[in-house]
Amino acid sequence: MRSFTYSTHIERPPDAVFSFLIDFKTASRWRSLVRTVELITPPPMREGSKLRVTVDVMGKIRQATSDVWVFDPPRRYGLTNTASNITGVFEYSLEPEGSGTLVRFTCDIKPHGLMWLVLPFALRTNRMRYRDQLDRLKAAVEERIR
Repeated sequence: MRSFTYSTHIERPPDAVFSFLIDFKTASRWRSLVRTVELITPPPMREGSKLRVTVDVMGKIRQATSDVWVFDPPRRYGLTNTASNITGVFEYSLEPEGSGTLVRFTCDIKPHGLMWLVLPFALRTNRMRYRDQLDRLKAAVEERIR
């Protein structure tokens, strides 16, 4: 089920935005709850790569493994992960728009087992958690590349 679709215009070309998007040293500056991201499979990053994501959720540090399900520079980048019997499928798509880039960020949620009972709560929480992420990405990219 589609949890959200957010979009923004970033005044940089798609290749610059994509490069920033996958620069994990900058992840904590703009990604919701993220402290660190690291590639745990041999480089280079590609479809099938695995990432270790360390997050801070309400004061608790947790680690999760995300799988790269799409990697098509500079157009698409997507991750999946499963936690608490809910799979999140995230995708960033980039396309030229004027002198910059239109970035779309989508998420689909797939509950497993009885987790469908909490789906309305999970959808609302997920939307709130990620609603400002593209604004932070925009600010970070446009600030960094001047």
